[in-house]
Amino acid sequence: MNIVIETVGKGDRYMRIRYQMGSILFCIILFTSPVFGQDLPHIVSPESVGLSSSRLKHIDKLMTRLVDENKIGGSIVLIARKGKPAYFESFGMADVGNPMRKNSLIRIASFTKPVTCVAVMQLYEQGLILLSDPVAKYIPEFARPKVIEMLPDEADPPYRLVPAKRDITIRHLLTNTSGISYRFMANWFPDPKHQQLARLYESAGIFDGVSEIDGTIGEMVRKLGRMPLYNHPGEAFEYGLSTDVLGRVIEIVSGMNLNDYFREYIFKPLKMTDTYFYPPEDKLHRLSALWISDGMGNLRKMTDGLKREGTFIYSASYPYKGSKTYYSGGGGLISTAYDYFRFCQMLLNQGDLDGFRLLGPKTVELMTATNHIDTLDATFIHSKGWKFGLGFAIEMERGYDVDSGSKGIYEWAGIYSTRFSIDPREEKITIMLTQTYPFDYHIDIWDRLTTLSSSAVIDSLVPKRAGPNNWN
Repeated sequence: MNIVIETVGKGDRYMRIRYQMGSILFCIILFTSPVFGQDLPHIVSPESVGLSSSRLKHIDKLMTRLVDENKIGGSIVLIARKGKPAYFESFGMADVGNPMRKNSLIRIASFTKPVTCVAVMQLYEQGLILLSDPVAKYIPEFARPKVIEMLPDEADPPYRLVPAKRDITIRHLLTNTSGISYRFMANWFPDPKHQQLARLYESAGIFDGVSEIDGTIGEMVRKLGRMPLYNHPGEAFEYGLSTDVLGRVIEIVSGMNLNDYFREYIFKPLKMTDTYFYPPEDKLHRLSALWISDGMGNLRKMTDGLKREGTFIYSASYPYKGSKTYYSGGGGLISTAYDYFRFCQMLLNQGDLDGFRLLGPKTVELMTATNHIDTLDATFIHSKGWKFGLGFAIEMERGYDVDSGSKGIYEWAGIYSTRFSIDPREEKITIMLTQTYPFDYHIDIWDRLTTLSSSAVIDSLVPKRAGPNNWN
């Protein structure tokens, strides 16, 4: 057999094909080749699942406009309802000269956190951990934590450490109320305490998980356990490295590294064949570039190597350079839109997908429908009215600035402008993947997209009340 495929023209998909075994054999080889990656799902008619085709076309216009205006390099949007993808489109560029495809590999960053939380709850269901367990039970460096308190500027040093009022528990880690922060939070919130804590993290060699890091998550977490906390555990919602600590707990309790645990107990059962910490060499050609955008039409491709922005260290090349031994439970995964849809559908199905059960329904309810932060608000990327479960922000009240369309929606995001939401009432999943930095620009895009996704519903599953206001 002698098959030659020659690409003609920059970015062109026209090919000259010379072969000796007939067109039928060629098609079999071509379309079953691993170069094309995972089989893409059958897309159903939107109307068959209660969505409007014409309304969904507004998403085409939104994403195409953003690409044309040079505000994003490319994007993938998947919307599913009643268990079936009904809208699945890609837009723009994955890399210079290469279009974004539906099976492009994406750095999902903090989309990793829900996966880690599911793994923790699997161990919880087996009776191997309790949510009330002190973290120090598994990682001794977290015993007797201290909290940083700032002193007047003339003090040297300008802070003191006071004993924490309580131990950090597994529940605190799951709810981002442990007091553990991120280095990059000093960029978002430039108050003296965040600045000081970021300096201490940097001096200890603690990173945020999205760069070429040598060593292991165990080594980093032990350093983190010796660091002061931003708040007393349980008293504030502070986004940070808590989920990376959970990743290490999983390793200790299961006796497996996080990569192997995810592969065996989450990715294989869910048939997530394109999700990795470090993709294999034969799939790297599908990895999207990272793009830096100012939201005003100035867009450039991020080059390889470590970059620094204030206290934040990041890299476009972390999935394929470095030691590849650092498994960040808070931000290290690479995936595709369809793979992550399968993960979301498992949650929407209350822990089951295709007859394989990862979690019990009551555990999923505990994670996605229960407010675990009491009167606090999960306002890091949301507005008032959003609470937090175990790994997810939950819209407990409608009508605030960030409104995803239904009370009870749960969601999260990633620093390279990825975001998903799961709407149990409407049995709907919305996923948006881009590779755009900085993160904050995407929030406006997501708000528009969720409006379009919500307004595409034409046969709501939510029972209506009598009277002019029929919102539940």
